[in-house]
Amino acid sequence: MPTTAKNFIKRILQHLAARYGRHTRSTHEPELLILMYHRILPGDDPRALSEEPGMIVSPDTLRMHLTTLKQYINFIHLSDWLARKNSGAELPKRACAITFDDGWADNYDFAFPILRELDVPATIFLVADMINTNKQFWPERLAKLMSNIALHHPNQWSLSELDWLKTPTTRYQFTTIPPTQEELSEIIANAKILPDQEIHARIDEIELALQLPAKNSAPSLLSWQQLSEMTSTGLINAGSHTCSHIRLNSSNSSTSLEYEIISSKQKIEKQTGLAVTTFCYPNGDYSAEAQSLVQKNYEGAVSTQSGWNSTKSDSYLLHRIGIHEDIAKDKIAFLARISGWL
Repeated sequence: MPTTAKNFIKRILQHLAARYGRHTRSTHEPELLILMYHRILPGDDPRALSEEPGMIVSPDTLRMHLTTLKQYINFIHLSDWLARKNSGAELPKRACAITFDDGWADNYDFAFPILRELDVPATIFLVADMINTNKQFWPERLAKLMSNIALHHPNQWSLSELDWLKTPTTRYQFTTIPPTQEELSEIIANAKILPDQEIHARIDEIELALQLPAKNSAPSLLSWQQLSEMTSTGLINAGSHTCSHIRLNSSNSSTSLEYEIISSKQKIEKQTGLAVTTFCYPNGDYSAEAQSLVQKNYEGAVSTQSGWNSTKSDSYLLHRIGIHEDIAKDKIAFLARISGWL
């Protein structure tokens, strides 16, 4: 089928989903929609150029999402919904909880003013050991490294330290042109077969082989002061996203899991003076042991599984619908995305 015809059919389906989706239906049982955002950046922001497309929503698009939702649904703090559910208190028939993963500085720069303007509560899931530092997530480090090599050291693509990035399915040609956002997403996805600690170590090896000077770039993530300003309004809650953002799978020791899950809660509570009752699994990964620790220390947790939630949903594997610019940049596409249909 030609691309034009496919796009036409897709648009018709989006219109139907936007008009008749789950967000429009009357319900006798309480339902919770949780939206998952990451970065809020204008399209011309330099930080957006080296980020995966699935991580970004523009400020204007976020404002459109929130004003659109106000026509259909009541906003609520995730922690409040869980507290009501766990205590047997009355829940709104249709509620929406906004969440942001990772604790990016742009959440303060661009999302917070909009949330405050529209009086919308949200939860930011923080990586405790990275807040108030210049540390970077490995996908961010890898993206900047790939761009640096292409623009300044293209003759170094033959380094053996880079061989692990050149998988049979990699479309990027390792040239003088940095990878596109789509090519970068593919490279990052391929790298995820390795443990997080090993990926960081391999990036360290590449930087050492290239003799790249250490750079004190502007912090990518929030400071505790910025977080304090946001939480003082009552609109922003802090949740835990571990201490170091490692995937909580069976490769982690019990000691490591306890540190990531329990210590992160303790550190955030100490810094903010506020209770941390919600948790977010990095990359959506969890082992049985990890889930058990989360159940013992939090009131609930969110996953990356897509869908809506009810009172019968597992409080420690709550579904969310991921939102990014490419799939929700206009009202119809956004409503179709949250409809529960597409």
